Amino acid sequence: MPIVLIAYPFLEFWSLLEFSARAGAFATLSYIAFMMVVGYWMLRAAGRSALMTARRFTSASAIRGQLFASELSVAMAAVMLMIPGLISDGIAVFLLTRALVSLVEKLLSGENRSKRTQDDSLGRQEPGDDGPVTLEGQYHRVDDD
Repeated sequence: MPIVLIAYPFLEFWSLLEFSARAGAFATLSYIAFMMVVGYWMLRAAGRSALMTARRFTSASAIRGQLFASELSVAMAAVMLMIPGLISDGIAVFLLTRALVSLVEKLLSGENRSKRTQDDSLGRQEPGDDGPVTLEGQYHRVDDD
């Protein structure tokens, strides 16, 4: 694993050199700038919801289990797009493909929260909830006579 981490920047640089040799310097710089803008746009769109999702998990293993199945994969793909290089862009496309497949599976399975009734969702915590709500105030008991 450490050899991969050491070799990764060199492989990214080599991929950009090969791309530049075949397409030209201007095309390479334009490609890098375009991918950074696309990654920034995607991170702005998915970043807040990804942070809210990541906040719900208490351990790194739980996040790893959800990486390919939620908006975390879109945020990670956005970060990978912002890294210059063709290898990171390939990883980003893989992550986006997994997120798209997950979305299509949810849509085809009929798992649509907007169609649920109020009684169906009682006792379950929705993904956007921050936990139980505490109501404060003064109360008095009213008995049925």
